[in-house]
Amino acid sequence: MRLPDSFLDALRASCDIVSVMSPYVELKRAGRDYVCSCPFHSERTPSCHVYTDTQSFYCFGCGAGGDVINFIRLIEHFDYMESVRFLAQRAGMSMPEDGGSDDVSKKRTRLLEMNRDAARYFRDVLLSSEGRDGLDYLAERKLTPNTIKRYGLGYAPGGWHDLQFHLRKLGYSDLEMEDGALLARRNNSVYDKFRARVMFPIIDRRGNIIGFGGRTLEKDAPAKYLNSDETLVFRKRENLFSLNFAKNTKEKFLILCEGYMDVITLNQAGFDSAVATLGTAITPLQANVMKHYANEVIISYDSDGAGQNATLKAINLLGEAGVTARVLNIPDAKDPDEYIKKFGAESFRQLLMGTATALEHEFGRLQNGVDTSSAAGRAEFLKRAVGFLAKLKSDTERTVYISEAARISGQPVGAVSDLVKDKIRSNAHFEERETERELIRGTARRDPINPDAVNYPREEKAERGIIAYLFHSPDVLPRVEKSLDENDFPTEFDRKVYSFIAKRIKNGEVIDIASVGGEFTAEETARITGICRQADSLPYSIPRLDEYIKVLLDHRDREDTKSVTEMSDEEMLAKWEEMRKKKHKE
Repeated sequence: MRLPDSFLDALRASCDIVSVMSPYVELKRAGRDYVCSCPFHSERTPSCHVYTDTQSFYCFGCGAGGDVINFIRLIEHFDYMESVRFLAQRAGMSMPEDGGSDDVSKKRTRLLEMNRDAARYFRDVLLSSEGRDGLDYLAERKLTPNTIKRYGLGYAPGGWHDLQFHLRKLGYSDLEMEDGALLARRNNSVYDKFRARVMFPIIDRRGNIIGFGGRTLEKDAPAKYLNSDETLVFRKRENLFSLNFAKNTKEKFLILCEGYMDVITLNQAGFDSAVATLGTAITPLQANVMKHYANEVIISYDSDGAGQNATLKAINLLGEAGVTARVLNIPDAKDPDEYIKKFGAESFRQLLMGTATALEHEFGRLQNGVDTSSAAGRAEFLKRAVGFLAKLKSDTERTVYISEAARISGQPVGAVSDLVKDKIRSNAHFEERETERELIRGTARRDPINPDAVNYPREEKAERGIIAYLFHSPDVLPRVEKSLDENDFPTEFDRKVYSFIAKRIKNGEVIDIASVGGEFTAEETARITGICRQADSLPYSIPRLDEYIKVLLDHRDREDTKSVTEMSDEEMLAKWEEMRKKKHKE
């Protein structure tokens, strides 16, 4: 059910976009508006603008944008109605009677309830005779009953349908369990995804169980850990294990670990700021999430090759997000869990206090196994250093370490600098070639919002121009309709936007970014915001509008002259439908 415009206007008036965004990002005044580093992608230079006059935001880097409602949709991953309710509660406003919850909201609530019931089942099994193996494993890892309870740990029995039959009794369907990634499918049958595994519930910042991680107890199993697939409520790339605890830490730093057990062991030892990624390497979204809770992250990855590669990636992503990264060196142990068991929590705290900066750590590793007192050793070190320095994102940090590399290798600073520049150009050329190969193979990713745009680049630009013009000057709609109707917009997304705008103008309703949220997804709303913001750089003149109209008219004329043999099946159907409508009007 559509909410009254009067309620939505009052809600936005009560939720100033600057005050709503402030807890999530660091806003800096720029004239009468504000800028900030975008919370939706990593960047070194702020490209997200907040406009106080229109109560909207737009990132010129990634295209995120919209009004205050759409910001909450994007940052909290709510649907439209959930975002409205969130802001209404914040403003102390009552929601108008809407005759029931939105279907997506109801489905999300249902999945969260099912996850909670599944977690209770896993916990009960752990404490039963069926879970003896799981309980023995946790005892071997020195976890206390209080820690097991605190993290809601459990055990999935070895049967193929144990959880399935249990949840059926609670009223959940197989389809719901499959949608929630609790069941897996093979051919025409479904079965429990997690079997004979110690279970780790994954809990979001609001305390909801959104997914699970399961550890097998088989020594030679191909996958030691198995994580939930992504669902409506679970997105691996933007959540962190144990953040529900770490967000309340009094420490000024977060400890980034590789696995669940490292985090749990640290938490049990008193280090409640530990978090872990969810079975994947760190992502830009996770780096931005950590930025919300700490200005410094201590990376505690394994010292093997894979761990060191993951460390370098984390350093770069955290740096792009504006977070200071430090690297923990753990002597005489492979991970924090083993170190604490050997030397105790206080000794580990001393390690934390002595961590090197991320770049100091990585730069020091370049000299491992290299005899820099020999010419061959210095050459090998320089080769490693050039490759490392070319990957750094910060020009300032690169300059500092170029000088250090020159000192160690015995080469002039200018010569080392030139080698690094050559390597950067070589890397860029390689990336360009890879992009070209993707284009040739046809694997380049299409625009997910408007996939038709790739087929009609000139026309799509004209469509955007007309849409932006109507937002700016709704009174020109009769001029547009004199020449065009919605079927003259070749891309489906822009056609939908134009139809929506035209309908509101004819109904005498307000046309602005705030008015589109209830009809479009968060990502679509962001795209519409971008259409308007990017068009503002050009003057809104009638000749400009007429040129856009002419582009679409030319396209229509070209389509009209196509013979039947030149048309695709879709084009013939569209042509037939258009002729049918015209005949009906006559």
